Amino acid sequence: MSTPATTLGQRLRALRAARGLSQADLAGAAVSASYVSLIESDRRSPEPKVVELLAERLGTTVDYLLTGRDRGELSERRLRLRFAELELADGRAADARERLVELARDADPELRTEALWALVRVHEALGELDSALDGLERLIGAARRGEAVPIGLLPLLMRRCRLLSEAGDFGRSIDLGEQALEEVRGLGLEGSDDEIRLASTLVASYWGRGDLVTAQRLATRVVERAERNGSARARGSAYWNAGLVAEARGDVVLALGLVEKALVLMAGEDTERNLARLRMTLAWLLLRAEPVDLARAGHQLDEAYAVFTRKANAGDLASCETEIARLHLLSGRPAEAADVAERAMGRLSARRSVEHGRARWVLGLALAADGRAADGLAECRTAAEELQALGALLEAAQAWREIAELSIGHGPAESVFEAFRKAVDCAGVKAPLPLPNGRQTAG
Repeated sequence: MSTPATTLGQRLRALRAARGLSQADLAGAAVSASYVSLIESDRRSPEPKVVELLAERLGTTVDYLLTGRDRGELSERRLRLRFAELELADGRAADARERLVELARDADPELRTEALWALVRVHEALGELDSALDGLERLIGAARRGEAVPIGLLPLLMRRCRLLSEAGDFGRSIDLGEQALEEVRGLGLEGSDDEIRLASTLVASYWGRGDLVTAQRLATRVVERAERNGSARARGSAYWNAGLVAEARGDVVLALGLVEKALVLMAGEDTERNLARLRMTLAWLLLRAEPVDLARAGHQLDEAYAVFTRKANAGDLASCETEIARLHLLSGRPAEAADVAERAMGRLSARRSVEHGRARWVLGLALAADGRAADGLAECRTAAEELQALGALLEAAQAWREIAELSIGHGPAESVFEAFRKAVDCAGVKAPLPLPNGRQTAG
């Protein structure tokens, strides 16, 4: 098997031999045979005009002689990349992955980074968050080295922050998000659209961890900057995540107002997928309002689910199905709720995520409402433990609090007390210190 030609001289010699030409034949009247010999032995770098002449006589391109890349082959690989992107857009992420894995190792740096960016989105669509995060780290490294990447550094940092949060790694999401904000502000970009959207993503990470004080403080600053000089998309992003914080602080009316404003602002500005996710958030809030608006929530979920089904994104579909299951439960259809919740869990079976815990939680409530109290409580406990282990402490605290209520009359008192204790632990309430006389309370 022949050794691949890696230098201009080697490529020149290989092509000349393949064409059945001598060095004198190739040289012609323009250059000497000895000059061709020096080029082939890599002891002389030819002038551009000489390279053009030699390429013409050999029936190849200057680009191939200089780099070893054939334009036809490169065009074919780019065509494969376009096909993969079409497959991804058409909801066939698994098919796209087969093409992209090879292209992400391509020798052409621009093609390689474009393929890697597409592969990140494929992994995300398939629920392979660890692989998506690995790809993002490579792209972020390339951007920091000054290499050309398909999108800017700030959008990459924003996506990393969001994916870490979705994976339940709130601590890392917050640490890296704060570092990114410091970097952005050091560049004098505070108040820019990208900075506002990055900070909004960080608000969601603090909310996910249950740090509502920090989330509220940051959300207030982000909204102020967005209203001062942000685009419609940036303002929508700020309102969206501020709405999550408002709901967690018990103000569902304010939360609904913020998310509805976000939907109006982003309707013509953002991607179809992001708008569907925003509709799902609105439905999530409508199911928590008093009174619950089942009809409107159902409409929003139908709209979002149609988009997610077309895009075939495992995480989005599972999130939407969890809320559809909750809708069935609140509508008095616990058996249907359990079926949909199990389907959502099945989409996330290979994925460690907060969403899996949420789906299991709804499944537990559905089983309990369907007359299977013991099975329901067991699922709820597993869900609460899962949420707590992932660092979703606010949701874990709420889960343990509800488990305590559900356990009354269905188990020993110790299990009720244990659930209440875990709820308090997740809420961040410290255990009292013993008094000097060793008693916990005064007599």
